[in-house]
Amino acid sequence: MLNEGLVFADRYKFIKQLGRGGFAEVWLAEDTKTGVQVAVKVYAPGAGLDENGIKIFTQEFAVVFDMNHTNLLRPTHYDIFNQQPYLIMPYIKNGSAFKYLTEGQNIPEDECWKMLHDVAAGLAYLHEKTPPLIHQDIKPDNIMIDDEGHYLITDFGISARVRSTIRGAQAAEQSGGTLAYMGPERFSSKPKPIMASDVWSLGAMMYELMTGTPPFGNHGGMLQKNGADIPIIEEDYSQELKDIIYSTLAKETWDRPSAKKIEEMTYNKLHGIVINPEEANTTEAAAEDPIAKSPTKEAVNDPQAATVTDQPVEEIPAEPVPQQATEFAPKKSQPITPKKGSNKTIIIAAVAAIVVLGGIIAMCSGGKESEPPVAEVVEVAPAINFDSLAQVSIADGKALLEQADTFMNNHEEDKFDSKYNKVEDTYLSALKKFEEALANKDSLSAAVVSDATIQKSTAANKLFSIYKDLSELANSLKEAGLTDGATESATRAEAIKPYITDLITNDNDNSDD
Repeated sequence: MLNEGLVFADRYKFIKQLGRGGFAEVWLAEDTKTGVQVAVKVYAPGAGLDENGIKIFTQEFAVVFDMNHTNLLRPTHYDIFNQQPYLIMPYIKNGSAFKYLTEGQNIPEDECWKMLHDVAAGLAYLHEKTPPLIHQDIKPDNIMIDDEGHYLITDFGISARVRSTIRGAQAAEQSGGTLAYMGPERFSSKPKPIMASDVWSLGAMMYELMTGTPPFGNHGGMLQKNGADIPIIEEDYSQELKDIIYSTLAKETWDRPSAKKIEEMTYNKLHGIVINPEEANTTEAAAEDPIAKSPTKEAVNDPQAATVTDQPVEEIPAEPVPQQATEFAPKKSQPITPKKGSNKTIIIAAVAAIVVLGGIIAMCSGGKESEPPVAEVVEVAPAINFDSLAQVSIADGKALLEQADTFMNNHEEDKFDSKYNKVEDTYLSALKKFEEALANKDSLSAAVVSDATIQKSTAANKLFSIYKDLSELANSLKEAGLTDGATESATRAEAIKPYITDLITNDNDNSDD
């Protein structure tokens, strides 16, 4: 258990917790040997890893530890303490880009261009490695701001293999990323992190910082995968900036600009460099319309469009997936101007061509007139992956359950105190999420139905237990003459009752027996 005042690894005295996620905790600490404040990131806190897990973790970090780029927050030390891998990093007093959201104001346009450039530059550096490094979790929390105002990417090098290792040790349900910032391809039947996925995450993060909410809420690219359009940015930003964000959020991976291209575009913008329009890449064309375009034959066959590996030591996918094949656009075609004095020749040639064409048509049709066939246009509605939609609701419900359970574990004796949030509201929200997942039950697979049903039952039983406690408390307070407390407890119990009527009925039947 990590807490304030703990001297970790016999050297780092914890001052306060800076952040906590599914895989690690970050603490502000004092290095007792130097007196310098540092950030300590501890993975698998408390539980630790077995020897095999530590071996995997160390192998992966050996690959990324020597990364050196202006826009990466590079760790200064890596070690193991009590089977817990940890990193020592510089303490960034300005915090992360998440501060723009907590301050309640949208990020200024000039900062948008700076952040886009810095994060894209860091990603381009990672993507150019062999094999490419895919971050997988670009979001405001993972972009730090140093004293010079540079934006630094942190938490890179955490591959799916490492995440899986820690998840197994903690027996926790965690995804390889945060749903709100995961592109549509991450919700396929066989998702593989690719460079374009980081670009979509960058776009989603910038969209949130500009508008206050992610483009598709907490569901990320799941909604886009099932046909949703990119919501228009209504806030007061230049169209040039908006178009870049739209291009990064293109549904198809090959319609998104590469991180390198974004770095170049934003560098030119920040330094006032104007590019000849004829030499601009097709990213500009893609940015004109938020709706993704279909891939061309050339894009599919372009070796530069192939899927890349997840992280070092990850297996390379056998089948290439087209990605980022829009590096250079063809030059705009110029109108052909006839030479002076050639109009007469052109007219004669045109008349002759029409006569010959008429003869050919007459021969083929046997002199009969025929109408050209009319192709029937059939609109095909996008297929909806009900399983994937349900799984998003289930994941949200599980997070709410965990939140309520944590409160109960820490405040069991205070759960009925009015100064605390009513824990039953959180369980009720979780129950509704599982009911939402089962809304299209007939269209779901048996496994998804089973998972949602089990989780719904868990939430309902938690609520039933609270309902009984509240009812008993109401009766006790009433007998003691504490009317206000009795009324409050009874009201809370009644609010739960409609959602657990079956459990109440069964309990009454058992009592009668």
